[in-house]
Amino acid sequence: MIKIVSDMNVKNGEIISKEKVELLLNKDNVKIYEVIRVINNKPIFLQEHFERMNKSISLSNINYLIDYKDFKHNIELLISNNNFENCNIRVSYLIDEEPVVLMYFVKSSYPSKEEFENGIITVSVKKHRENPNVKHYEADFKESIDKLLKESMAFEAILVNEDNTISEGSKSNVFFVKNSELITSKDSAVLLGVTRSKVIEVCEKNNIKVVKREIYLDELKTFDGAFITGTSNDVLPIRKIDDITYNSSNNEIIKKASKLYINEMQKNTP
Repeated sequence: MIKIVSDMNVKNGEIISKEKVELLLNKDNVKIYEVIRVINNKPIFLQEHFERMNKSISLSNINYLIDYKDFKHNIELLISNNNFENCNIRVSYLIDEEPVVLMYFVKSSYPSKEEFENGIITVSVKKHRENPNVKHYEADFKESIDKLLKESMAFEAILVNEDNTISEGSKSNVFFVKNSELITSKDSAVLLGVTRSKVIEVCEKNNIKVVKREIYLDELKTFDGAFITGTSNDVLPIRKIDDITYNSSNNEIIKKASKLYINEMQKNTP
């Protein structure tokens, strides 16, 4: 269950209560969403999140796109009416007779220093999204993943398709390292994460080759390291996938990718 932590929230440019947001979210309608990180009261990569949300709307065959000027204004309105300097905003798009854009702060957690230093434990699961390019809320999917993570005491689940190819994490994108190259799934097979795109961009600018291709489950043991990316995760090393162990935290390519991404993110932070 998503936990809303802000009392003052935004619906189509107007301030509404937490209770009214919850009533709207409980309706059985389209729920395309974005999660935007706020650091020092500033939304990070706002333009990129806006563009991805409009792409999700368009791919869902909905004709009502949102306007960036309104989007930016309403995010600023939400931030100014609450006291969350470092927290995540969730933006939900739904149809309730007319298009509705809801903006609210949600309970947010970030990896610990120890998880960045040592890497995280992950598990693989045979599961895929209906349309990987659309960020659409799927309650059954989330509940089954949450149950798996709790039972296995893992940080993240790595999704495996029926043909034994790896796509992404349940709430992240995944990269692998082989020699001096980064390897990730094809764009068509994954949610095009903003953090993923930024990592690819800064790595290619700094002479780290990024290969997008099909990745098979049985080749995991051949990689030198792995990491996930996401709004809350930045570049987070993977220590284990099932029974395969990596020394990802000490891999030079991963350390460089992490540093390059943090530098890029800090350009967007006052």
